[in-house]
Amino acid sequence: MQKINLLPPEIINEIAAGEVIERPVAVVKELIENSIDARASKVKISIEKGGISKIVVSDNGIGIEQKYIETAVGRHTTSKLNMRTLNNIVTLGFRGEALYSISNASEFTMISRTKDSTEAYELKVIFGKPLSIKPSKGNVGTLIKVENIFRNLPVRKKFLKSENSESIAIRNFIKKISLAYPHISFILIEDKKTKLELIGRINNEKLKKRVLEIYGNDFYKSSLYIEKNLENFNIKMFVSIPTFNKSNWNLTTIIINGRIIKDKLLLGVFKAAYSGLLAGNRFPVVLLYLNIDSNNLDINVHPTKSEVRILNRNIINSSIIKIIRKKLQETGLKFSVEAEKHLISKMKTNMQVNFNENLTNKKEYLFQYEKTEENNDNVVNKVNKIQTNTNQLGYAKAQINNMFIVSQTEDSLILIDQHAAHERIVLENLKKNYKKRKILKQVLLLPEVVNIEEGKILLLKNKKAISELGFEFDDYGENSIIVREIPAILGKINIDSLFQDLKEQINVLGEINPEDSGIERILSSIACHNSVRAGKKLNIEEMNSILRLMEKTPNSSQCNHGRPTFVELRLKDVEALFGRT
Repeated sequence: MQKINLLPPEIINEIAAGEVIERPVAVVKELIENSIDARASKVKISIEKGGISKIVVSDNGIGIEQKYIETAVGRHTTSKLNMRTLNNIVTLGFRGEALYSISNASEFTMISRTKDSTEAYELKVIFGKPLSIKPSKGNVGTLIKVENIFRNLPVRKKFLKSENSESIAIRNFIKKISLAYPHISFILIEDKKTKLELIGRINNEKLKKRVLEIYGNDFYKSSLYIEKNLENFNIKMFVSIPTFNKSNWNLTTIIINGRIIKDKLLLGVFKAAYSGLLAGNRFPVVLLYLNIDSNNLDINVHPTKSEVRILNRNIINSSIIKIIRKKLQETGLKFSVEAEKHLISKMKTNMQVNFNENLTNKKEYLFQYEKTEENNDNVVNKVNKIQTNTNQLGYAKAQINNMFIVSQTEDSLILIDQHAAHERIVLENLKKNYKKRKILKQVLLLPEVVNIEEGKILLLKNKKAISELGFEFDDYGENSIIVREIPAILGKINIDSLFQDLKEQINVLGEINPEDSGIERILSSIACHNSVRAGKKLNIEEMNSILRLMEKTPNSSQCNHGRPTFVELRLKDVEALFGRT
């Protein structure tokens, strides 16, 4: 049997430091949180070589009294717990490990002064070995300098990323923590160059201004603000409209009781809230402020305090989903400014190309207009009617390549994807009537036999649930079913193809459960079979019918896969393309 030894103090210290201080951004995080707890209104961060060479964090907080300065860098020392339990923690720091761990992994200098002191005091700690305290120059508040981090921990140091990657990580953390504290000014200097200068505000506009500073105008214009007070918790959110989406969760920020939290379960909740509005590989941008009664929250889960446990999580999760979906449905037609900018950019690029081809030689025209034999008076009356149109999507003018409807409002040109738009219209109709269990059915004049080579038993097992979707069918021989009724909204469709898709969807889900989010995938698949296809020629009346339906259909700004159904171009932007500014 091998002998069991007690680890020496220096190894214990190295292990403890590694738990809290994984990389330079962890140092910055801990020091900024201390500044916030010290009631600072201004925090300045200066780094060199991604923080690997030097980190300096200074604040104008309350400072530390001389008699406590040396104690502050001891292990498990804190001024932030006034009780003998971990209940009701209201400060960011409380574990008493940060300064101890940082000072063990670096050349550490702390200068602090309180408002009652005439001078500041300085303490140096060289890789865990404290030197004597001495008077120093300094303003009220605390300055901490961390140099040569991990020089004595080569294993930890060699796994650091590049200086640029470490700088970006620090920059991103400061942006996120600043969202939690818009009343505090944050200044970041990288290698003697100012990279961030976020001004704290105390007025009612502070949150809006900070969101604009961090996320930019495109997100702000393409997001919805939600605020809801519920029992034991309250929620504030900025959520992007579905057409403003990203390829990852990097921009999403979760703030719980003032803490930046990593929570995969909440990310799943956000994704569920956008179910049916986004493609599977696209993600919304969400800024969540969640304030919970501290008695229902356990923040002592992880050494870096980046994870929490929440009591009654299911209630919070379901509330967030309902609140987001309700807001998205109430918003009506709203498009992402990113789509408009992208289109304008493409148009500017394409205008540089020389078109030598004679378009009149083409056998087919891309544009179709409604032919009219009306007299001049009728034409004038119709034009006047169009010009006074107050509908949000205006009035259809033409169709491009049998794919896109061109519409005009008083001050905009609108391009509508006819297939995507109609697919959403059909889906929302099915969802509304399915929820009420009132999907109207139409009896087929000639029942259709559908051959089902595999999966027939699964269809028959779910026959009652499929009937609630608007379909009536019976067993018909060894490998077939006979379909007698379909949802009335579907009209003339390929029934065989629809049932093959329906079978595949049920095969993935196992069964149809009205309470499961998978029902929306089934309804979306059904809606796709009825939609006005790209390539179908429409007359003006048909185009305008789609526009009017879009205006009163929830979520019609995006198709069932999250892509935009229309893009709006301001006429002033179109004029600018031709130099009419």
